[in-house]
Amino acid sequence: MSAEPTAAERIVTDTVATLLDLDEAELTPRRTLASLDGWDSVEALRILVFLEREIDTTLGFERFSSAVTLADLSAQVAEAIGENAGVA
Repeated sequence: MSAEPTAAERIVTDTVATLLDLDEAELTPRRTLASLDGWDSVEALRILVFLEREIDTTLGFERFSSAVTLADLSAQVAEAIGENAGVA
C-alpha cells in the first residue's frame, strides 16, 4: 500500500464516503463496490455524476459500470485526469 493516496484515490474516496455516508477508513482500494453499504444502482449513478462534475470530464456509464473495486474506479478517474496511476 502506498503511504500517500493519489489525487484520484482521494477524489474517489471522498466522493464515495460523502455520498454513501461511510467512514473513509473503511474504503480500501481493494474494497468491492458491491460490498459498500448503500451501494445500489441509484447511488452508483449519483456517484458517477458527482465524479464527472468533480473532475470536469466524462467517465462514461459503460466504463464506470465495469469497475469492481475502489481501485478500479480510482484508475478510471486517474486516467481521466491524466494522472499516472499505479493503483493496486
